[in-house]
Amino acid sequence: MWKRQREDKSVLTEPRCPFCRALFERPHEIVTDLGFFTGGMCDCGAVYGFDPTGKNLGEVFMETLVELCGGDWQRAMSMTRGESYEERVLRYNPRTHRLVPGGTGYAGKTGILLFLKLTGE
Repeated sequence: MWKRQREDKSVLTEPRCPFCRALFERPHEIVTDLGFFTGGMCDCGAVYGFDPTGKNLGEVFMETLVELCGGDWQRAMSMTRGESYEERVLRYNPRTHRLVPGGTGYAGKTGILLFLKLTGE
């Protein structure tokens, strides 16, 4: 009898960078000139910020963009999405360090990871 090989669902939820597909570390506190934010950096140069509630994306976006620009606020404010940088948004469960494909999942226990990467890098 012919059996269809099942897709490994765990691969879909592995914490992988949306730009290079490398595994990324758990978000952690990153010290900045104005304080800190929760996020990280991938080896490919992408920077990510974490919003545990999914309701504070504006602040997380600005902190992540400034970190992407090496702390240069002026440069960050002159950037244009699609021209200067690319953006990817992922649902993330910090308890399990797994991505949540589509929807909110896990009874609202997920947050948002915002990945930014300079174009041409």
